[in-house]
Amino acid sequence: MTSGGYFKSVKIVHFALIAGIVFFALTSIFLHQNGYKTFGEDLDGPFLIIVPLLALAGIFTSNFLYKKRINEIDKQLPLSVKLVNYRAALIVKLALLEAPSFFTVIAYLLTGNYIYLGIVLILLIVFLLYTPTKEKLINELELPLAEVEIINNPEAEID
Repeated sequence: MTSGGYFKSVKIVHFALIAGIVFFALTSIFLHQNGYKTFGEDLDGPFLIIVPLLALAGIFTSNFLYKKRINEIDKQLPLSVKLVNYRAALIVKLALLEAPSFFTVIAYLLTGNYIYLGIVLILLIVFLLYTPTKEKLINELELPLAEVEIINNPEAEID
């Protein structure tokens, strides 16, 4: 695989996770605007506590586990292994944001309370802040110059 191919695949995963949340949120909004019956205030009280706590827990847990997994990557490993471990850490980080995002959209779907869409928007902004870039990878993995040159060359083969 080339460096360019690696980053393309990682960005596709990132985009797909965001697109899934956006699509589900837009579908939920469409349903509400076309007469979908909610469960109303029966669930809104508990959700007003659970949803923000779950969103915050997702943000903090995703960062904590991501940093932990990144720090566990041995700097002596071949670049290809580092990249596999980096992608795995990134997927865990994004999954821990995706779960509360979907739960929040479900809360909106069940209650019709627009506060939940605001929380989803905040989570999507965090998702966008987590967009994988070459610069982030280079800094977070503290790559040596030889590996930086491979990463920066989209045609370079990753051994």
